Order: sequence, then C-alpha cells, then structure tokens
Amino acid sequence: MISGMLRGLLACVLLGFAAPVLAQTDPAWSPALERKCTARDAVACWELGDALMQGRGVAKDPARAEVALGKACDLSIGEGCFIVAWRRANAGDNAAAAALFKKGCESGLGDACQAAAIRTEKGMGVAADNALANLYYERACTLRIAKSCHYLAQSWASGEAMATQRDARRSYQFAVLGCTAGGADSCVLAGWIADGNLGYPHDQAAGERYAQIGCDLNHYGGCMNLGYNASLRKDWTTAKRWYEKACSIQRDPAACKAVGDIATFLRDRAAYDAEWARWNQKQAQGAAVVDRFLAAGDYAGAINQASYVMGSQPQVSRVLSAAQAAGKIDAIGDIYFTSFETWRELTPQAANLVRTEKRRRDIAVRQAAQLRESNASAARWSWTSSYTSSSSSSYAPSTAAALPRISESEIYRNARENARTSYCNAGWGCR
Repeated sequence: MISGMLRGLLACVLLGFAAPVLAQTDPAWSPALERKCTARDAVACWELGDALMQGRGVAKDPARAEVALGKACDLSIGEGCFIVAWRRANAGDNAAAAALFKKGCESGLGDACQAAAIRTEKGMGVAADNALANLYYERACTLRIAKSCHYLAQSWASGEAMATQRDARRSYQFAVLGCTAGGADSCVLAGWIADGNLGYPHDQAAGERYAQIGCDLNHYGGCMNLGYNASLRKDWTTAKRWYEKACSIQRDPAACKAVGDIATFLRDRAAYDAEWARWNQKQAQGAAVVDRFLAAGDYAGAINQASYVMGSQPQVSRVLSAAQAAGKIDAIGDIYFTSFETWRELTPQAANLVRTEKRRRDIAVRQAAQLRESNASAARWSWTSSYTSSSSSSYAPSTAAALPRISESEIYRNARENARTSYCNAGWGCR
C-alpha cells in the first residue's frame, strides 16, 4: 500500500508540479523589476523570473528567468527554488535539484518538502535516507500538503516505511492533518481508525465526522463507512442513502448491491409491518372477546377463544391462571391440556399448571377405569367407565365387543390434529 502510494507521488513529481502561486497579482515585466532584483528585492526577483518564464510583457526567456528565480530562491522565496529545481531535474542534474528542493523546503514551501522527501527516500541526487525522508514528509504535512500527511498516516498504520511496529495514534494524527488539508483519502482513513480499528479507542462521533467529510469530498469510501455504521444502528433508510452516494461516485459493486439489498429489505419489512399490524388488531379484538367470557365466568368459552380461535399463548396463559384462581379449572376440557403440552411459549406458571393438571386428570382416569375379568377367562376383558349414562340412553354397551376401540397411535394423532387445528384457526398457517 505504501509503495503504491509512493509510486503515485513520484509519478506526480516526474510529471512536474504546477508552480505554487506566490501572490494574487499577475506580475508583468518592467525595467524596474530588474533594478529591484539586482538590489536583492526577493519579491521583485520572483516576479521578474515569472514574467520571463511566462512571457508576460516581455519575450519568453527561460535562461534569464532561471537566473532571476535562482536569486529569489537565494533570498528565501521557496517557489523560486521549486521551479529552478525542476528545471535542474529535467536537465538531469539530480544533485542540484535535490539541493534546491531542500532549500525550498527550508524556505517554507510544502511542495518542495514533499519533492525533497521523495528524492531522499529514492536516493535521487542524494543518499537514500528513510529517516530524513520522513522528516521532509512531516514538514510537508505541517505545511498542509495532504498527500504527505496521508503517506505518513499509511506508513504508521502499516509500520512499513518506519521499519517498526504500527502506531495507531500517530497514524490517526497524520490522517486528521491530511483531512484538514483537504485530503479525502486521509478523512476516510481517520474515520476508519476512529471506528476502533488498529486498536485505536473507538470514537463513534469522530469516526462518522471524518467519514462524512470524506464522503462530502466525493470519496466513495467515506460514504461506504457511513452506510455501514448506519446499518449497525439498523437505520436502514440512512444506510441506503449513503450507499446510494457511494454507488453514484464510483459505481462500486458492493455499494450498488447494498442499495438493492436494503431496498428489498425495506419493501419486505413494510409488508411484514402491515401484516403484523393486522395480526395485532385481530389479537386485540380476540382479547376483548376473552375478557367478556372471563367476566361472564365462562372459562370453557374463554379457553376456546384464546386457543383455537386466536392461537394466543399469552391469552391461554391468562385464562388458565384466571380459571385456577377462581377454582374453575375443571371447566376446561381434557383435550385442551393435551394440546397445550406442545406449546412452548406459555408463561412458566401456566406451563406448570398444564403439566400438573394433565397428570392429575390422567391419574384420576386410570383410577376410575377398572379392568375386570369377564366370563372367568384371563384372555377376555371388559372396560367399565366411571361415566354412567341416564336410563333413557339407548347406548349402554355391556361387553368389550360392543365398545369402539382406538389404538394408542390414533390417540396421539388426534392430539396432533387438535394442535394443528388451533394453529390453523389462529391464522398461523394450516400445517
């Protein structure tokens, strides 16, 4: 990463920087400029050299311009040093160029410091010296050269250029300086580090602030980070907006896909929310019916409404507790307890009541039902129920052969069918 950036910086250098502007005026040649420059007027030398270099008010004369700019450089005009240094470099005199860039840096020109840093790091016209190069980069950064700040931020983030361990604190400091100097890359990096990366203490406010500056400077990475942070908060509308900007800046596949995914999610959630609202309305209406049954003391009707009609485990729990408190638990039929044993979201009190009551009723049935030997044969048995029909009933079986039989598997199947019916009636889907 660092070497890639270095190549980028070096490419800019080799192509040539635009000359920094010393003043807001547009100087043109006049005889007085030469006299003032001869009298060691630094600004006059700069204006004379610039006029001769650009042909403003006089024919272009690069040779005379270089002399005038060299005098400006000697008089601590860093821009003069910078231009003459590039002319020396283009002429192949790297040693003279390195010395002039150094002098321009010492005169306070950040571009000259960055050029001196690159040439010192690469050993162009001067002995290669990473430590000295880093000092030049730092001076360039303090003079608001954003690329030098970003280079240093990346160097400390990776430890590559420093041949040492990573230092998240220094990386963050240089990234902030680069962002302040208008470097979008540095803003994104500062925001990323502030989000708690590289072991840096997490500072959400700072992370989002720098990411947004980067996004405002049209760096898609800043927009991506803002979208990601918004998604962590489940603020999907805001996340979609940031991802949309990231997509529009660079057509980044990840950003564009995120826009589509969030749009689909929001559409599905709207449909889900509408369905959930209808469900809640239906449950509220059903709860009012349960209230009326309970007020009338009709616990059988209340449990039927809560379970088979509504399929509401909270309402079933409420009815069971109310029936137990009123001493009317026997009003609720056995079949309900068979079904409720499969329900897993009853309140702990209701679930315990279901288990206890079903066990009590099973024991009572077994005690009431008696097996007795028929016709003195151990192979034939009849069943006598505790239920006694009225004398007017035409159904009064006397032998086992006259009674209908049901297998154990059918008993369990019927229980499952009852549970399935409760789900179906409650609108949860007929399974």
